[in-house]
Amino acid sequence: MSHRTAAGVLRSLLQAARTQPVVHTTTISATTSLVMVLCGGCVAVATLLRPDLPHTWPPLAVALSAVVGGLVLWPLRRRLRASHHLVVHPVTALVLGLGVHLDGGGTASATDAGLFAVMVVVAFFYFPWATAAVMTLFTLVVASAALASVSGVSSGDLVVLAGKLATTGVVVGLLSRSIAAATAAAEVDVLTGLPNRRGAENRLTAALAAHRGGTPLSLAVLDLDHFKQVNDSLGHAAGDELLRRAASSWAALLPPAAVLGRWGGDEFVLLARLDPASTADLTERMRSALPPGRSCTAGVTGLAVGDDLDAALSRADQGLYAAKRAGRGLTEVWTPALAGGQPWLESHPSMRSDSGSSGSSTPDSSGASSPSIPTAAS
Repeated sequence: MSHRTAAGVLRSLLQAARTQPVVHTTTISATTSLVMVLCGGCVAVATLLRPDLPHTWPPLAVALSAVVGGLVLWPLRRRLRASHHLVVHPVTALVLGLGVHLDGGGTASATDAGLFAVMVVVAFFYFPWATAAVMTLFTLVVASAALASVSGVSSGDLVVLAGKLATTGVVVGLLSRSIAAATAAAEVDVLTGLPNRRGAENRLTAALAAHRGGTPLSLAVLDLDHFKQVNDSLGHAAGDELLRRAASSWAALLPPAAVLGRWGGDEFVLLARLDPASTADLTERMRSALPPGRSCTAGVTGLAVGDDLDAALSRADQGLYAAKRAGRGLTEVWTPALAGGQPWLESHPSMRSDSGSSGSSTPDSSGASSPSIPTAAS
């Protein structure tokens, strides 16, 4: 391996180390539940097949308790927060340590202690380095205490266990962060720096799944008016520059926890923790932030608990289509009276006569810089 190749690998590892895993809490809860059920079930079956155990029922009861805990955790997976797993993880480690102790030593205890590595994998795959390190340290203390309490385990075995857990954690941590970095890069629109359609869809889906009511939530679809004229009369570089300036000026106006993404072409989506009327006011400010002579049209809909993303986008599109019929440069809040609009046509920019089909219209187009956006006739 050349020095240049080695340096590149080192830079990649350092970049991965600085990346934080981006995983929804629901995924963490689901994984923890499955791990508890599968590992507990395997240990329960193994306990019944081990004829040399001094006592069968105590370790069997511990294994079955892990299965029950996982089954209880599953229906709660959407309600748990990441902080709850700071309790679930150490409790699971203590249960596993108790099972290793009740195995009474020998190959049974050594084999079951290998499940501590699974806990380290979960910690480093889902949590930041510092949190995962604390979880692993606690797991190692529990594992060492459990193995030290039975016969046939030497201090050298504990050193090997510590090295195995630490190595597993570092390798899994680097791999998970490399995956997170690659995923994040694939969800960013190169031209505007906003989430692209894939990234925006993932964020919108996660926000809808986490919506519990109490705080209002609204979705808006925004379309730059007469964008095709910009491309045709001023060139694609001017169209690219308009998209960039719109994205940067709009991003500066976003309230906390809002999501703004480029859905495709000249179309953007906005998710805000505001009621529909306040979201409509926000789109008015976003319209005012565009370069002189430019405007946008928007449709807004409120979101309810359990709302479906496709249905919400359809409603917002109906509001957008109504605003276009009214003359563009407006924002229309969806009402049931608008349900007869044409949401499918409005949700596909390539099918609209005022949407560009050039490089500026593709979500990942890089484009060339343009110092200014001349005003075109509306």
